[in-house]
Amino acid sequence: MAQIKGKTLKQLITENLRSKTPMKPNDIVNGNSVLNLILKEELKTRRIEKDVDLLRSKKDKVEYFDYDENISSDVSKIVDDLEQIFGKYSDKTTPKQASRVVRVGDERKPGAAKGVVNFRIRRTSTGGTTPTAIQERGSSFIFDMVLRKNKRFKSPQDILADKEISKTLYEDIFRNYEDRVTNWVYTYYEQQRNFLEEYSNAKWDEFVYGNKSFVKFFEDNIKNIYLQFDPVKQFQKYEQWNPADIYAAYDMPKIKRDLDDIFKGKENQKGINLFRLNSYLIGLLSKKKLVGISLKKINEPDKAELILRNIDEDSYLDSTIETKQYRMSDIDFIIDGIYDEKRKTVSTYIRFGKDYSIDIKGSSSKFNNLAFATSIKAKSAAQGGNAPIELVIGLMKKNGSDIKFKNDNSQYPRTDDEFYVPTSSMYKIKDYKTWFDVVKKQFSNKNASFRDFEFYIAGLYEDGDGAIAQSKLMQLHFYYDSLKTNKLGKDYWLKILYLGMKVGKRFAPHAKIY
Repeated sequence: MAQIKGKTLKQLITENLRSKTPMKPNDIVNGNSVLNLILKEELKTRRIEKDVDLLRSKKDKVEYFDYDENISSDVSKIVDDLEQIFGKYSDKTTPKQASRVVRVGDERKPGAAKGVVNFRIRRTSTGGTTPTAIQERGSSFIFDMVLRKNKRFKSPQDILADKEISKTLYEDIFRNYEDRVTNWVYTYYEQQRNFLEEYSNAKWDEFVYGNKSFVKFFEDNIKNIYLQFDPVKQFQKYEQWNPADIYAAYDMPKIKRDLDDIFKGKENQKGINLFRLNSYLIGLLSKKKLVGISLKKINEPDKAELILRNIDEDSYLDSTIETKQYRMSDIDFIIDGIYDEKRKTVSTYIRFGKDYSIDIKGSSSKFNNLAFATSIKAKSAAQGGNAPIELVIGLMKKNGSDIKFKNDNSQYPRTDDEFYVPTSSMYKIKDYKTWFDVVKKQFSNKNASFRDFEFYIAGLYEDGDGAIAQSKLMQLHFYYDSLKTNKLGKDYWLKILYLGMKVGKRFAPHAKIY
């Protein structure tokens, strides 16, 4: 039986909580939390490794324990063991019994290390979106088969005809989502076909996905990357800098050592300059020793393209977009959804002809901030990516004066009471009227009255659709601050599009397959 800091699982269950120096859930051992190691040991001990996928949240704050329904009794016993090892201060199950969130540690001690495990039942798929983790594991697996095991496919059907690959897709990667395999095979075929055309002669290390991936390496170091040092400008999240979902590397251990030296070098005690890091990655990409790949679903019969982004002056802009020479008259604001009495929509669109769009959307069920999602309509609405909100707001301040929009949903009401009698930190009815009078010029019905709009929003709150009402007020505010001056004209909207597509010097060099 494996040991954790010299203790077996059985010893931890009986001794840890009573020890004078107990192990904490978030103690780190060889790069893994003690909580994560204990969960892995539980799987081995109970021989249920094939029935569970262990994943971690991007900030390593939550352990995701995705399991098949047939081992529910084992899950209950694991929760009991965790309580005996660390103590348990919260254990809540979602209304539909889909997940159970267990918090371990000592809640009473300020600053005490705590841990969170989200036990999620994997039921047979009945529709909806395929989880991102499954999509990317599938891509990683197919790339690995092609590049390291020299598998070759002449059609999407060839992938499923391979017994080894088909078995892994159906019984492992897409387990409980078996009905989605055929929807993704065409994407996987097109991804590998394009990659082979560009990189067939390179020798690659295994594609890895999960906590030990190259993506994880950058996630761990993102706060050491500076756009500038004085005044300080940093990325807070990996996705704000780099859209790559997976990486292929030639001699990955050496590259990681080199990057470790860069991050920890004496000359970089404060951190590493973004543009120096990007230059290093551009060098690796040009030598075909490293390639970060941004993956998007490809709908049949579209043919995938592989485009290198942010490697030179030409790729800091999108040639297809620049060739279009868009004018303001080519940009359509599809924002009637802000005031649509027939539909409870939370999306508004900025469309660039028939080719690209930005979907500025809220949530219909939760009080969330807005998302700025881009799409490439010429590619069956392939996703371009989300624009980092901090950069969008920075751009707004260059486009106009007295910009108040922060994309902070706490500044907008959640109930009809707050709508009419807002707290001191919230906007007021008079603000909404000011915004409405400017933005309605982009509505189909330019004669819409604010009085009717006010009743419409109040009605949404009264019907229990507070999240929808709040989203519409936030959208109204964004468009007001964007349109009232719009000094940059078409370039303002194009820059938001580029931010979503992660195109520009500030973003990481990468290959995009879509």
